[in-house]
Amino acid sequence: MSIIEYDYFIGKRLANHIYADNGILLISKDTILRKSHIEKLANFKIQLGSVEAAVEGYVEEEAVRPEVPVLPRSAAAAESRAKVKRTEMHLQEIDKLVRNNGTVPMEEVEEKILPFIKDTAKRYNLFQVFSELKDQGDYRYKQSIGVAVIATSLGKWLKLDEEELSLLTIASCVYDIGTVKLPSSLMNKPGRFEKHEQEIMKQHTVLGYELLAGSDVDPRVALVALQHHEREDGSGYPHGLKGDQIDRLSKIVTLADIYMAMISDRPHRPAFTFFEVINEIHKGIIHNRFDSAIGMTFLDSLLANQVGCEVHLSDGRTGKILLTNVNYPTKPLVAIDDNEFIDLSKTNDLHIMDVIG
Repeated sequence: MSIIEYDYFIGKRLANHIYADNGILLISKDTILRKSHIEKLANFKIQLGSVEAAVEGYVEEEAVRPEVPVLPRSAAAAESRAKVKRTEMHLQEIDKLVRNNGTVPMEEVEEKILPFIKDTAKRYNLFQVFSELKDQGDYRYKQSIGVAVIATSLGKWLKLDEEELSLLTIASCVYDIGTVKLPSSLMNKPGRFEKHEQEIMKQHTVLGYELLAGSDVDPRVALVALQHHEREDGSGYPHGLKGDQIDRLSKIVTLADIYMAMISDRPHRPAFTFFEVINEIHKGIIHNRFDSAIGMTFLDSLLANQVGCEVHLSDGRTGKILLTNVNYPTKPLVAIDDNEFIDLSKTNDLHIMDVIG
């Protein structure tokens, strides 16, 4: 096919990812096609019908936004870290109110937490958000903020309607509120929990449900607090629910909670590498611990978000992701600073330790 045949698509925005026949992600959804993209499509001999299908049905989520000043990257990162710190302080204040009053101050949540979460979830580079969260103090608040951002982003990727997405964001902000009612000595323990301590910890799901049920919230918000440790195959707690017995919003928050927990340092263990986290989630999908549609959408979108990100490799070098491979989500094509290119799918001796953003 002649490259001229593709010119019609210049300026069109993709509604879906475009992959090569070998599974490599060529162009991510939401990209506005330029001449360079068209040349890539022609070089990989992507069928015109496939391109047309990828651009059809795109709907702008928002009207054209007014131009805003663009801060230098270092200044923007500093401002973002400051916002994260303020949000962490608001979460601490909310925890105190819950301890003192026995109810969740939802007006405080909606006024002080939700705007930051919604704004942060609009950012394309989630890995930059995760990097900024690593600088914060208490892992519990990092977990809460990260889960809310991831869950809201995942809800958008799943194309939830506005009402359900709003419920998801609220639920993901307070899903772990039951931990406020647990003994502080247990929450601050630096080592692993004993068996009896694990049983006490599990009570936070029921405690959170009871707090939210008595706080004038939508019943599905309270259900997320109760169900976020349930698993698709019935192996979770507190009730061993399976499949459709678990609310869809709970399933979304579950994945966000697991991902955020694994990429974070904990008192008893260091963070897992990106390589390990993606493999664990993928295994969980295969073994029916996680909803397959939600899980694969999550991994697929994380994969698309990797393109252009800086990464640390297991040999100590730093590179940038150029292309990703849907068949090997943790093994993209990476460019090293000295213009060396490494296809990680071709080697077992090198892998990604961390995606920086």
